[in-house]
Amino acid sequence: MPRVEPAPVNPDGNAVSNSLLARVMGRRPEVLKAFARLDTTLRFKGLLSLELKEAVRRATAGGVGCEYCASLGEPETHRGDARTSLAVGFAQMVVQDPTGVDDAMFDVLREEFSENEIVELVAWITLVSVAGQMFGAVMGLEAATPEEAADYQRTLVEIAERQEARATATGG
Repeated sequence: MPRVEPAPVNPDGNAVSNSLLARVMGRRPEVLKAFARLDTTLRFKGLLSLELKEAVRRATAGGVGCEYCASLGEPETHRGDARTSLAVGFAQMVVQDPTGVDDAMFDVLREEFSENEIVELVAWITLVSVAGQMFGAVMGLEAATPEEAADYQRTLVEIAERQEARATATGG
């Protein structure tokens, strides 16, 4: 059981908006709204793919200690996808020792990513690893059931598809 009682499930919500993390954070609706806005911007409206960002989230979830976050999907290996492999490795370094990241690592990132993509990647890593996953660890969020995790993953894809369709329709 979380250390703070979660807000009730929203009958009009989805698997992401009704996730345990969102419901605990939802005890303070204005905090949840601000967090969700930043999460949505970084996760769905950026330059980097949802798949890359989800690989980063999965790879770092266990290192921060949030059982709930780790239960939302196992880390995957991305052999052959240099960008995702590099992003995941970089994210793991950031989580282990953020002060250990040096200029040489940024030189390696620049081989695969633009400056704008690097900013987005670092913002994503720090949002999910520090803010989201650490929040879950401190609040004692227990693991999701396999069904909850599958619903969460399915909802992420649906949201991404809606965002993409909206961007295409508006010419963005």
